[in-house]
Amino acid sequence: MDQKSRCKSMKISYNCNMKYFSNITAISELSESEGVFTTAQAARMGISRDALAHSCRAGRLERICHGAYRMSGTQRRDTDELNALWKLTNPSLCAWERKRQWDGIAVSGTTAANLQQMGDFYLSPYRMTAPMRINTRNESLSFAKREIAEQDIVWLDGLPVTKPERTLVDLCLDCEDPSLIIDAYHDALGRGLDIQRLRGLVEENSKTAKRRELMAPLLMVLNG
Repeated sequence: MDQKSRCKSMKISYNCNMKYFSNITAISELSESEGVFTTAQAARMGISRDALAHSCRAGRLERICHGAYRMSGTQRRDTDELNALWKLTNPSLCAWERKRQWDGIAVSGTTAANLQQMGDFYLSPYRMTAPMRINTRNESLSFAKREIAEQDIVWLDGLPVTKPERTLVDLCLDCEDPSLIIDAYHDALGRGLDIQRLRGLVEENSKTAKRRELMAPLLMVLNG
């Protein structure tokens, strides 16, 4: 190999190494900021799909689900998959951007109840609520099309979760077991449940005979 070819080869190698270390730095920064992050978030930082795939093969990244990752060696949380699925509902935006401008997509129902230790509900299958219809092929996730006011959510582990009052109403709308809903009510009551807000939400969602029937567990404890 002549001098010119060697120089060109060294330059290519140098550029590849610089890009390699640049990707590692960017991935680390994104992980530190977001924890679980998406392919679209990575793309905003100039990290390609190939770079993500290479980091997975090298053991630096773990793929949580299609389009979502976390750094290997970081502390795992029970909510990592849930966090990934929520972020994938608007994959290019960071959590702080969505927190700044509420988009109406929240963790709700049985999943919200589990996160807030209300009743005997499982974390998954995951339940979310959105103002628009969202279809998913993921069997561990379902969506309800409902409007959730920003005042009715609380941020837990980087996730927008319906507050206990809204969670109880959604459990009724989702036709969960009335006895479990009542148990959840009593658990929330012991932790400062806002009865006035709950009454308002129940009233808003009891304007038809069908809705009043769904709200029966809460109407019973509130009027009992």
